Amino acid sequence: MASIRERPRKDGVTYAVLYKMADGRQSSLPFADRKQAEAFRQAVEAYGAERACQMYDVRPEPRRRDRTPETTVAEWVAHHIDHLTGVDPRTVEDYRSYLRTDIGPGVGTIPLTQLSRDDVRRWVQALERSGASAKTIANKHALLSTALSSAVTAGRIGANPAAGTRLPRGERQEMVFLTHEDFDTLLAEIPDHWKPLVLFLVASGCRWGEATALKPGDVDRKRNTVRISKAWRRGGGGYRIGLPKTRRSVRTINVPATVLDKLDYTGEWLFTNPGRGNRAVGGPVRAPNFRANVWWPAIKRAWPEVDDQGNPIANPLRPRIHDLRHTAASWFIQDGKPLPAIQQHLGHESIKTTVDVYGHLDRRSGEDLADSMGKWLT
Repeated sequence: MASIRERPRKDGVTYAVLYKMADGRQSSLPFADRKQAEAFRQAVEAYGAERACQMYDVRPEPRRRDRTPETTVAEWVAHHIDHLTGVDPRTVEDYRSYLRTDIGPGVGTIPLTQLSRDDVRRWVQALERSGASAKTIANKHALLSTALSSAVTAGRIGANPAAGTRLPRGERQEMVFLTHEDFDTLLAEIPDHWKPLVLFLVASGCRWGEATALKPGDVDRKRNTVRISKAWRRGGGGYRIGLPKTRRSVRTINVPATVLDKLDYTGEWLFTNPGRGNRAVGGPVRAPNFRANVWWPAIKRAWPEVDDQGNPIANPLRPRIHDLRHTAASWFIQDGKPLPAIQQHLGHESIKTTVDVYGHLDRRSGEDLADSMGKWLT
């Protein structure tokens, strides 16, 4: 255990951190700054007195009473977040949450210049033991590593100790690609008011936030095109209109006239609530309400978990709303459409994303390779 004791001086107050070494010796370290004293106290609690002293370059020889405050990891990450530009406010909120709940308690009290690769590895291991998913750990590590890279650029440290950290690998949730028959089965269970939205999602391949942010003026009925230039974003305890996910997500796409003819162009938004319960008539559609009240009930009616005799059905289909976007891509590929065209239609920032996510569905090149090998073997 370590504690802080205030000691008055002629010119102010000194904050002495009292702690015990592993061999039982009592010791103390004075600070002129209360915040730095608290950071050192937390480091002693978290890592032990010996490691904390090593971090703060404390040696047994006589030392000055007042130590120059040294920037901690938490302070530098906070500085990095405060000076970010071109970042969505929701992302900034997430970053502050990562700092407050994970980076701060984990490695935040360590002086920036004393953070080691082992410290980062132990922090990652602690996140993994806490049950955090591989994606969550990757996101939090990315923030720490980016902040440390900025410290290298600023000349605060010589190298980034988070660079090259081996992160846990998690199983990515399997995408569900509906067949045309599967989609017909699902659509039959969707209430009539919501059928145009579900048809539009699969026909356009739009992300949910993009589709539900559309207004009638975004549709060109003569050319049968839709302009995607905005999306709903969460932040500040609610929803707001912002830019789509990436720069290339701002796009104009073609949508079948048969789908556009089914849409209602009389309201403020292209897709609106019917006005049941506490949902306002004509208000924008929110994913949590749609998912709970429309999507999952329709999924369970389309693919029940038990048959008519009450026997469990093995692996009933459980597509997510976002799987309609994956389904759109799979239908394009089945019809022989080139991946660059699909990239532009879906608004992927890079063709690499399209290839990485959907390239395995295009088996034409693989079939050509198999045919080539078959000729040699025969």
